[in-house]
Parts: sequence; C-alpha cells; structure tokens
Amino acid sequence: MRAIILLLLVFTMSLAALAQQRFDFKVREDMFAGMDGDSVAFDRAMKLIADTLAREPDHAEALVWRGDGRLFMAGQAFQRGDFAGGQKLFTEGLADMERAVALAPNDIAVRVPRAAGLMPAARALRRVDRSEADRLTRIAVGDFEFVLQASQPHWSSMSEHGRGEVLGALADGWLMLGETAKADVFLERMTNELPGTPYAKNATQRRADPSARVALTCLGCH
Repeated sequence: MRAIILLLLVFTMSLAALAQQRFDFKVREDMFAGMDGDSVAFDRAMKLIADTLAREPDHAEALVWRGDGRLFMAGQAFQRGDFAGGQKLFTEGLADMERAVALAPNDIAVRVPRAAGLMPAARALRRVDRSEADRLTRIAVGDFEFVLQASQPHWSSMSEHGRGEVLGALADGWLMLGETAKADVFLERMTNELPGTPYAKNATQRRADPSARVALTCLGCH
C-alpha cells in the first residue's frame, strides 16, 4: 500500500499544471498519512470525500479518491481475515473508480489516482486471481498511457523523477502482463532519456532479465 502513497504523490505533484480541479490538494495529505498508519487522518480524508459527494454526487475526483480509500480498507479487511467485508469494499472501490472515469475520462486528476491505486491492487490479487489481476493491470496501463500522452506538451519540463515514474509504471505494467516487447519500449526510453539515474540503471537490469526483482517505480521517493 505504500506504493499507492508514493506514486500518487509523485504524479499529482509532477503533473499538477495539467489538472483543472484540485480536490487532491485538499484530500491527499490526509489520505497518504492514513494509508501510512494514521487512522485519524484517514477518517478525516474519507469524511471530506463523503461530505463532498453528499453535495455533489457526480464529483469525479472525490469518487476516485473514495475508490482508493475503499481499496485500502479492503486490503486491511483481507489482512485481518474478513474476506466478505474485503470483497465488498474492493468491489465498491472499483465501481467508484469506474464511475469517476466515466464522468471525467479526460481529467488527469482522475486517471492518475485510479492507475496508481489499481497497480498495487492488481499485483496483490495476482496470487489468487490472475485473470482479474490482468484485467485491472490493463486498465491501469491504459490510464498511464493517457497520462503519458497528456503530459507530452510538458514532458521536457517535468522532473527526472516524474518522467521516470510514468515510464517505469508503464514498463512495470507490461512486464506484469508478460508483454516484454511492449515493456522494452519504455525501458529503453528510461535508459535513453534518464541516463545516470536509478531509473536508467534499473531499466537496464530489467531489460536483461525481465523477472529480476528490481523496482521500476518509487525510486528516490524517500
């Protein structure tokens, strides 16, 4: 779950100029803190989301953040053995995300949180349901591809960290799906566009051995 926190923080900060509605500025710090163990902050974030949706049921950003929150709570439920409760929260979280993107398909502030939430969820799910994990991974990859395309006018001005996270997420997603040729496109970009960085170093290792236990995202986040 730490991966969600770091990826969301990187993307929402790196691509801030592209977002029109900045609901994430209001909710993200409490959500991040909550996912990192601060239950009071998490409850505060979820209350802000609930209050926003009570006023505006079609608030796409609030919906996608509620989806992330529900996926987080689902993971906690699964860990304590509450599989029925966890499955309910997981299903509700996915529904929130799907509805959010249906309402605002071209809003980067909606697509980013969905992608960053789905990738670690799919990775965890892969052990028990490969088909569903693949489906969620493909959705996340599609979102990250949208992010990459939307960021092109600003690409050269983005930090190495921001560019590395976008390219690394795409490479990681395709590797999770076993699509090494597609992953290589982004691994090569990481080595060519980010020379001398941890992104380039790790991308080189993953190109040589796609199964290597070398991270492609959340590099230098600490």
